[in-house]
Amino acid sequence: MPVDWTDYNGHMNESRYLELFSGATDRFMELIGCDAAYIAAGGSYFTVETHLQHLGETHAGATVRVTTQLLEGSGKRLHILNRMFDAGGELLATGEHLLLHVSLATRRATSPGAELQQRLADLQSQHATLPRPVQLHCGLRDRSG
Repeated sequence: MPVDWTDYNGHMNESRYLELFSGATDRFMELIGCDAAYIAAGGSYFTVETHLQHLGETHAGATVRVTTQLLEGSGKRLHILNRMFDAGGELLATGEHLLLHVSLATRRATSPGAELQQRLADLQSQHATLPRPVQLHCGLRDRSG
């Protein structure tokens, strides 16, 4: 963690948690096929809600790892949980995100393309075998309807 990411308390500034999780979400998007070509063709995801939990301190020079779990990827809705761990495996923070697939032409929610839907379905079936995270925030709601 860069020293300029710290605040006056000597730990990671809260805005940097979102920056780190945003980068992890962007990488997740690339991996599922919502990449530059997909976006150029007119589809993308917009974040509609985020919930951050700060569970431990992160100091300058720390090495962290972020994982992303797909909780729901059906229809227009994409619900993921990013988790940040320190080098020893301690959970330091979570970022829960609700995104909606949109048409960039209309700026309205639409279903993703068939290929992207299939990738999400495959990944969701794999991630369904993972334990349901206890850090989920029940306030994230479905706005796709």
